[in-house]
Amino acid sequence: MSKSLKNKIDPYIIDVIGRLRSAGFETYLVGGAVRDILLDRTPKDYDVSTAATPEEVRRVFRDRHTLIIGKRFRLVHLIRGRDITEISTFRKRPDQEDQADRPKRCENAPENMIFHDNAFGTSRDDAFRRDFTVNAIFYDPIDDKLVDHTGLGVSDLRDGIVRTIGDPALRFEEDPVRVLRAIKLVGQYGFTMEPETGKAVRASLDLILHASPSRLSLELEKILRNSYTGSILKAFHDYGFLRYYLPDLDAVFETPEMDYALELLALRGERIRSGVFRASLSTAVAMVALPFAETELGQTGRGGLWDYYLGVEGDLRRIILRLFHPLVLTHRTTSDAVNNLLMQLRFKTHRRLHSCADRKGYPGAREFAIIQNIAAWHIPDFEDSCPLPVRSSGVPNKKRRRGHRGGRRGGNANGNPDQAQTVHAAAQAAESSAPATEPERDFNA
Repeated sequence: MSKSLKNKIDPYIIDVIGRLRSAGFETYLVGGAVRDILLDRTPKDYDVSTAATPEEVRRVFRDRHTLIIGKRFRLVHLIRGRDITEISTFRKRPDQEDQADRPKRCENAPENMIFHDNAFGTSRDDAFRRDFTVNAIFYDPIDDKLVDHTGLGVSDLRDGIVRTIGDPALRFEEDPVRVLRAIKLVGQYGFTMEPETGKAVRASLDLILHASPSRLSLELEKILRNSYTGSILKAFHDYGFLRYYLPDLDAVFETPEMDYALELLALRGERIRSGVFRASLSTAVAMVALPFAETELGQTGRGGLWDYYLGVEGDLRRIILRLFHPLVLTHRTTSDAVNNLLMQLRFKTHRRLHSCADRKGYPGAREFAIIQNIAAWHIPDFEDSCPLPVRSSGVPNKKRRRGHRGGRRGGNANGNPDQAQTVHAAAQAAESSAPATEPERDFNA
């Protein structure tokens, strides 16, 4: 098994781990990448964990572009073009004494909630401070071996079980975002909750209200880029979590409009996994909003769209913001989603498509239109009749570069502008966010 694992890893990542190992630092591929490779899925990104401190990592890669981010717990972004590899130092679980200095705005937060998480540790410490056993499997591609410190990670992954490391109720109280991630594993992989973990999840749903809005918005971005977006949202709804996370979307979840949105997302996911489409954030936002826009603005039913009128842009923006309230999408993402929706009228009528094939939002809008045609329009030979995206040089953009990092732990860039912006924005946010007022992110998934 391990030999096949090594063959599935980007050689660049093996080189990164090899350089840290050659410098004398214990280093592993960790988290979701190991989980996905063991499940025979393509990792959306690669995370590396090492015994080296951030400063030592920078010295090892002095010939490459590195950026130390974060104030409470620093880590290194190793940058190659649009691709970012995240390198973290092994951590250990913080002591409760370290949490005495609670931010004023969080005085009513759970007693055991973690606000300071910046203590370095060993690889074993790092494994046991992670959230779930399936996220605590380490892989060493140099010596070609798996390291499962908990002793349950590999078997739980094989059996499809979500199990917390340690007492479930305590671990969710320490970091409420773990509730989201537990249910996300159910939606994304079809896993089953271990009974005590499932019981604690249902008892801890409202703890998410104590999590920082910025962290929750970052989690939303990762979900929308995921090829299993619809399945994850459905799991959130089934567990009763969506009413705390996205209450306005939960209120309309059991409607024909949401059924159509889930169908569009499912078709998108299939094409992303087959390598045909990109994991565009703004396109996913547009797919969720489109059925509701059709009902409110067109009243023409599924696939009917709406007639253009002065002010439609503002109405589309209002629908998007309402559905994803109270979480915040970037202005760029919302604007790109609105433009994607507006362009659907042109695709359905095939009006002057060649004249806009070189525009920034054209590739995502074309992909969305192809999916709409499969689901609702049923126009013969539609995909072949839509011009391919054109580069600035005028050459059809038939091939897109695939990357292993496209955002702060958030998927591939694949040349997508709204994802590239998120890379820059997330790095800036990590440097400028208020470290004393929200708990440290848990780099597990």
